[in-house]
Order: sequence, then structure tokens, then C-alpha cells
Amino acid sequence: MNMPIETLSSHTLNNQPYLCREETNLAIMQIVSTIITNPSYTSFKIKIKKQGPSITQHYVSNSPSTDRVFELLLNIKPIDTKFLNDKSFKLSKSVITIHQAYSSLGYSLDKPINPYFLYNSEYIATIQPAVEKFVYEVKSNSTLKNAISDREKRKILIDEIRKTNTSVMKKLFKKYQRFNLNVFTYVFNTEACISFREKTFFEGALVKQIQSMINKFHEKHELNLFTLFFCLQCDLSRNYSLTLYCATDYESEALSMKEFLDIKNDQYFSLAPHANIALIMNEVLYQMDIQGVDGINEKNWKVIFSSMLERYNYVYYESDIVSPKFIYKDC
Repeated sequence: MNMPIETLSSHTLNNQPYLCREETNLAIMQIVSTIITNPSYTSFKIKIKKQGPSITQHYVSNSPSTDRVFELLLNIKPIDTKFLNDKSFKLSKSVITIHQAYSSLGYSLDKPINPYFLYNSEYIATIQPAVEKFVYEVKSNSTLKNAISDREKRKILIDEIRKTNTSVMKKLFKKYQRFNLNVFTYVFNTEACISFREKTFFEGALVKQIQSMINKFHEKHELNLFTLFFCLQCDLSRNYSLTLYCATDYESEALSMKEFLDIKNDQYFSLAPHANIALIMNEVLYQMDIQGVDGINEKNWKVIFSSMLERYNYVYYESDIVSPKFIYKDC
């Protein structure tokens, strides 16, 4: 069975500053897994129908959860095996299970499940055995030791990153009450200029350039910076995304790091001679205010930062050079 592919645009997860389509695909799988692995979830329920002296029973959709699951599944596509086999991409056991179970479901049915037909008991009768098998596989795999360990590892990672940031931002709000938060996002599109064999060398060169750029920026603005932290990640489009935050006085003008980027033709980052990388740049300024009157308060920042870490529940990238954790520079 060929499942239709209708990839959701990234704005459907608008809390993310940057999310490639392939990762949106994983986000959908994670949502499906969360719904199905709820202990109370069942796809169908038995309904009793009385017609005179006779009593019959049939399955009906346990909507809206069932409808939601199959609406979401219509929008996913298979995960490329190169990412399944690449140990640097930490795909969650949840999305891998959905990937495998949905592939098996595809072989059991001759066409995709139509969520708009789930009100029809006759239609349900044709798909019910295959769907129940799919649900059983997802539920049972979620209780395996490696799946439980994977979820716990991700939770520990996310909690560690969040607690570190909470501590830093709490001190800023307490000391300054109001301040600016400059947010720089640079996406290095390396898909056209990197092969798997070159990855370690490439990452080393890229990280070296980024560290040099940040050091120069830090040196120039050190007297004005309250804090500076950043993180580099690689996504499933083979893009490396650098996200950097730095806090300054509320009255200060917005900062920029563009002068420290070796850019050609306003769109290519020069990593080395004859190695130009397509670059997407985004620099914004957020005003932070402990009262939340003229900016983002501490509570809302926690929500924003936590939403950014949600993607780690289904994927993050970790190699000998690149880490999912944020790096903080002394200011």
C-alpha cells in the first residue's frame, strides 16, 4: 500500500524558530505515538444495536482520538534509512515504532485508511483487525525496556538543559528586571557540499569557524553582555542550525553578528576556499520584562524555551563534535 504524502508546513509548529519538513514528519509520528500509548486509548468500541427481539453488536470509531490518529497518519512519510542507520541522529523509539508499525499496516491493507469513513461500521469491519494489530504493536513496544530507557534519557536531557537556562534567566530577571534578548539563528545548508565520509572533518571546520565568530562577537560586546549561550544542531535536511542568545541592557540597540560571518553575495557562508554554504540568517530582538507589561516575563520565557526543546523528544543530533546541549560563555 502506498500511503499518501502531504507534508505539513513548518508553521503548524510555530513555536519552533526553525524546523525542517523532515522533522515535522517526525513530530507528527511523535504525536500519534502519544495518543495511542495513552493507556485508555482504543481505536474502536463495541456498540449494541437492538432491532426488535434481536440484538447485534458492531464496532464504531472511538472518536475523536481515532479520527485524529488517522488524519495525522495520512500526512507522514517513511523515514529515510540513512537516518535510521546514522547513530548521530537520535531518533526516538516512539517514532521508529510508528514508522515500522505503519509500514506493516500498509502491507495489510490495499489502500490508506480514510478517517472520513470511520463512522461506517461496515468500513470499520474491513480494517479493524489490521488497525488493532497496529495499535497493539505500538502499545506493546512502548513498554519495552529500551523504549522506557529512551524516554527517560530524553527527559533527563531536556530537564538538564531547561534547569540550566532557568537558573541563568532567573538571575537576569532578578538583577535587571528588564533587558533585551538578542536571538540569532543561522542555518547552514550543507546538503549539497557534504558527504557522510566527510562529516567529521566538515563538522570540525564548521565548529571552529563558529567558535571564532562567537569569540570575536563576545570580545567586541563583552562589556555590554549580561549573558550569552548557544547551541548547534544538525537536522534531517543535513542543515546545521546555530541558535545564539545574548542579553543586553533594555536601552541598548539590537546587536548583530553579521560582521563576523564570512559571507559572499549576501547568501553564501565561506567555510574554506571553494567551500561556500548557502546560509539563512535571522536576527531578532525580544524585550524581556519581569512584569510582562512591555515584554516577555520569566514565566512566558520558560514556556517558549521548553517548546523549543520539545523536538528532543523525537530527535536530536549528537556526534563527537556537535552536542544537543547549550553552551554558556562567561560575561
